[in-house]
Amino acid sequence: MKGARRIVSLAPSITEILFALKLGERVVGVTALCNYPPEARSKPKVGDANINPERVVALKPDLVVAHELLNGRVIPVLRRLGLRVLSANPNTFEKLFAFIRQIGEAAGVPERAEQLVRQMQARMKRVQQRVARTRSRPRVLFIIGVEPLWASGQGTFADDLIRRAGGVNALGSQVRGFRAISLETALAAHPEVMILAGPNRAAILNDPRWRNTPAVQRGHVYEVNPDIYLRESPRLIDALEQLASLLHSSDSSASSGVISCPLKVRLMASTSASPSKMG
Repeated sequence: MKGARRIVSLAPSITEILFALKLGERVVGVTALCNYPPEARSKPKVGDANINPERVVALKPDLVVAHELLNGRVIPVLRRLGLRVLSANPNTFEKLFAFIRQIGEAAGVPERAEQLVRQMQARMKRVQQRVARTRSRPRVLFIIGVEPLWASGQGTFADDLIRRAGGVNALGSQVRGFRAISLETALAAHPEVMILAGPNRAAILNDPRWRNTPAVQRGHVYEVNPDIYLRESPRLIDALEQLASLLHSSDSSASSGVISCPLKVRLMASTSASPSKMG
């Protein structure tokens, strides 16, 4: 099956999908935020969080793959310029699987896409089988930035991630999407576990206002790699496995808030995650 030969990716998650489908040689453009796999870093850049349409056109792509949430403004511009744009907002695992299949079809490699999806589904099934044997469903607050305070509400891939890992979104139905929230809202959620996408653990633990939350009192405050947890890519399955281990592990080091190596959760030393770094 003949498929697209010159592909431009407009988001880090999309770049990861393309390389996972072994389409790296066909990728002719990426964003400055596309840092994984390492080979992607040498590709021509079409912008960062803001895409330069002229740069995209200059690369003469026969397919542009975009993220509707992150690239919503530039997508219609590129289409008016006559470019073929495939886009989605894969805010659940099922939508991510569908998007991978769509990319595979557009690139003429549907069998590779199906194989990748099935591998991801098999790993997800194993996680959910383990989770089904546990009774606890801890309240999880997923934070992507501290100053200002940004968190994940309903309708996000992080919300789906929490649920499939055997947790409950501590914000419930009062917050939708990735949103800035007040400290009062966060404290009222009474989180039992806090997941921090970036190096914000010290800021939380050193702030006396967080002191009475169950998560802080029990030491269940974890920093995780934002590149894994904030991108709807094949590595989101890694995040699912890691999060399920954190939420349901009896490992003493995990319960103290210090991540042990077997859990493969990375403590970060980079700058705080922000909405512009998602996707």
